[in-house]
Amino acid sequence: MIGSDGVPLSPVQLVKNATVESEHNNANIIRHPALWSAVVFYAIWYRASARLTRRAGAWGPRWLAVAVARFFSWLMDAVGARLCTLKLPDRLVDGAQYVVCWHPHGAYTTMAFMHCGLQTVTKTPLTWFPGVAPMLFKLPLFREALLLLNARAVDGRTLEKLARSGLTVGIQPGGIAEQLKSDERREIALFHQGLGFVRLAMRRGTQLLPVYIFGENQVYHASSCAKLTQIANRILGVPLIFIRGRWGLPWLVPKRVDVHVCWGNPVSVGAATTDPTDEQVQEVFDRYTNELRRVFDTNKDACLPAHIAARGLTIVVNRKVEHRASNRPHVVKRKVFKSSL
Repeated sequence: MIGSDGVPLSPVQLVKNATVESEHNNANIIRHPALWSAVVFYAIWYRASARLTRRAGAWGPRWLAVAVARFFSWLMDAVGARLCTLKLPDRLVDGAQYVVCWHPHGAYTTMAFMHCGLQTVTKTPLTWFPGVAPMLFKLPLFREALLLLNARAVDGRTLEKLARSGLTVGIQPGGIAEQLKSDERREIALFHQGLGFVRLAMRRGTQLLPVYIFGENQVYHASSCAKLTQIANRILGVPLIFIRGRWGLPWLVPKRVDVHVCWGNPVSVGAATTDPTDEQVQEVFDRYTNELRRVFDTNKDACLPAHIAARGLTIVVNRKVEHRASNRPHVVKRKVFKSSL
């Protein structure tokens, strides 16, 4: 490059000029009033909209929600995680309230969000409000997408508020514990001993509605480091799962997988019971797992690789007990059944 005096510039001068120009451009960006106005406006909106994560009802224009949901589903199809099958329940009462329970969690429940978001905003088969980790609502722009697709904070007060309003709530019963067990080589449904999702349904007399998302576990190869996971969970409120996606790279682009969303039929919980006994809860839970197993066994051979389908579905319940030596509670697992038909 030639300088203003006609003398060729040295490499050092070229680097220096490039640095000065870059700093000048960055300064112009920082001083740009439109940029700062947008940042300030979003900060105000972010603070003012905090309560929307517990809103009992849809938020935002429905046409925009449908457009966003269609884009997410199309994006997954485009990168190879195609929605190949959508099996709806045999019988649903139009306008009735349910408690939707989706399985499995997977590493980041990606397919449930990217594909099933379209189903909830288009009422296929019904509109439901899934509970997600509150930390996700701290991510700018992504939080607005979650709100548009009816996602709400997964905490007891919010779920009760939604249920009291007559809305259908969505729960992933295994939560973080199941997320940490995510494995592309097997299918597992994990439940906590309290069976809070069953109790929520029984308090309202609301039927349980299972849905199994085949392919959720296979979109990533997941692994976790116990120490880092604990630190991330303490700081962020969610665990840090190390994943490998397409081409074996550590990113969120999923592997090429066929996704199949298969809904079960409603499971009756009986009349509304304010304080159900453990025996009543267990009876409903047994009926629920029977329906979940039926959905899995009916579809596994067509929706999973043969070696994974052959292993069946393992269902476990986390049970807290007292450690006799130290009196510190720890968790053990009780297998309920393993489906391998």
